[in-house]
Amino acid sequence: MEELTEQEMVSTCVLLLNAGHEATVNTTVNGWWTLLRHDVRPDPENLSTAVEELLRYDTPLQMFERWVLDDIEIGDVTLPRGSEVALLFGSANRDPARFGPTADVLDLGRADNPHITFGAGIHYCLGAPLARLELTAVFGELLRRAPGLRLAAEPVWKPGYVIRGFEELLVEV
Repeated sequence: MEELTEQEMVSTCVLLLNAGHEATVNTTVNGWWTLLRHDVRPDPENLSTAVEELLRYDTPLQMFERWVLDDIEIGDVTLPRGSEVALLFGSANRDPARFGPTADVLDLGRADNPHITFGAGIHYCLGAPLARLELTAVFGELLRRAPGLRLAAEPVWKPGYVIRGFEELLVEV
């Protein structure tokens, strides 16, 4: 059985810590902003379904880039080896061909929700189960402890478009 080198293990841990922290923080803040501006609260009994919808509706990682390893045809287009491809998760998560006419609608009860916030295939996020657990816990706890949570000021977006998040989200309890 092949084993990871110490450097590979350290690199993987750093990746999981940074990616997991940044994505979870931004999903939490973006999710609360979404809930507050739509003036809705998830049903505590269906919290995991609501978390999936918040992940889909305003994914924190908008774009991910990959390099084409072998020539490949997608539809009528040939992508040559060495090409850089940008995957637009935010756009794919709002695709009406996949999500129907309500693709742009926040639906906290959306049962069929095949979003790609965590990627897919061999590049599926290793931290997805932990992120789901953390998000369900934090949304549930804030709903319980701060049922009157409301927006105190319009938030300011962080610069950039790859990772979507705010400088801060000011709320009142």
